[in-house]
Amino acid sequence: MNEEKLRHHIRRMLIEEAEEPQSPKPKKKKAGRTKAGSITASTGRGRFSTGVQEAGALAKDNPNQLMKNLKISSGAGGDLRGIASILKQALKGAEAMQKAYSGYSEVNKGDKKGIKVSMAGLDPRNGVKYLQHTLVAAKTAGLFRLKDALQIDVDGNAVIIYLSDIKRGWSK
Repeated sequence: MNEEKLRHHIRRMLIEEAEEPQSPKPKKKKAGRTKAGSITASTGRGRFSTGVQEAGALAKDNPNQLMKNLKISSGAGGDLRGIASILKQALKGAEAMQKAYSGYSEVNKGDKKGIKVSMAGLDPRNGVKYLQHTLVAAKTAGLFRLKDALQIDVDGNAVIIYLSDIKRGWSK
């Protein structure tokens, strides 16, 4: 093949490529966003302890029974005060919660407000999931309503609960 034929062939390929319709760019998803009213736990992968799995099954199948087991009888709204009320009742009344968590406190990080739950006999990863099951059951049982998305994240050897639509937004 001589140089002229090679140039002609390359030009033809470039023209054909330019004439082909370009496929539209895929729309980008908003990464890490959750729906209003949802309760999201950032835990990573893997299995949870048996007790946490049982609490999850009970939260799904019979949330009122889980509330009874944890001695949670009333809620106080859908904000952090309502969640603190639920935690206070559970930590005061349920032996399982007393073994898992040593207490909670309000925390601030910049303009963010949250509840920090300290761990006792449960590791933080299982603690996140156990709290998620508890709060989902409380919501399903009608003890509180959420207007905003609720996030539950590991923070060192503790768990942070905060209102945000951004997953893992506490550390951002």
